[in-house]
Amino acid sequence: IRLWTILGTKVWSTNKLKMRSLAGKTLCIVGGSGYVGKGIARHAVSLGVKTISVSRSGKPKDVNSPWIDQVEWVRGNAMNPSTFDESLKKSDAVVHLVGTLIDTSIRKNKKPGDEGTYEQMNRDAAIAVANRLVEVHPAPKMVFMSASRAPPFIKRYLTTKEEAERHILSLPKMHAVILKPGFIYSAKDRWWSVPIRYGCTLWSSSFGRVYENIKTDSVLKKPLSNFDVDQAIALELSLIHI
Repeated sequence: IRLWTILGTKVWSTNKLKMRSLAGKTLCIVGGSGYVGKGIARHAVSLGVKTISVSRSGKPKDVNSPWIDQVEWVRGNAMNPSTFDESLKKSDAVVHLVGTLIDTSIRKNKKPGDEGTYEQMNRDAAIAVANRLVEVHPAPKMVFMSASRAPPFIKRYLTTKEEAERHILSLPKMHAVILKPGFIYSAKDRWWSVPIRYGCTLWSSSFGRVYENIKTDSVLKKPLSNFDVDQAIALELSLIHI
């Protein structure tokens, strides 16, 4: 079991570790149609990894790059992972990315636990995929994208992810990696995330120490670029010997 907290690009001093080749391995990305998922898929393809991307929408229509045709795009529902059993069975590892930053309890006044809320998106989907992976795979390996902190004043964003973490780590046979980055931004794929990235940095530098001292969970750690996350997952997959 490995638990990493990624606070910024200086973490890449760990790249001095000798990485095992991932070429020829099979990776299943659940929630792979988002900008983090697409970044990981692109990076995996560049490493020679057989890449499967599972999402409700399947193959994204907003990408026109050669690597996209080297990915197997599968339609599936993380709340019902039996819909992509074959993808789980043939994968050497699964990366779970399903989640939401602002849920439907905030945007649509839904009750906690309803469709689209933190309870469903950040917790229940991950638990469902992990449970199914243990059932269908003889040597289950999973990377779960959690978080280091919640957005200001939205504690449930983090607590639901932490509940999923505890469940995944408790499963028998499961070899789990938990990644806990701050806000993930990408100037290329989501330009609007860049000003938020600087806002997070300003918030953290201005109020971080004060809020840490009063033990709150509403402070954002140093933002992390999408590229750094891609590199982190590649390194972790190498270290868990997929």
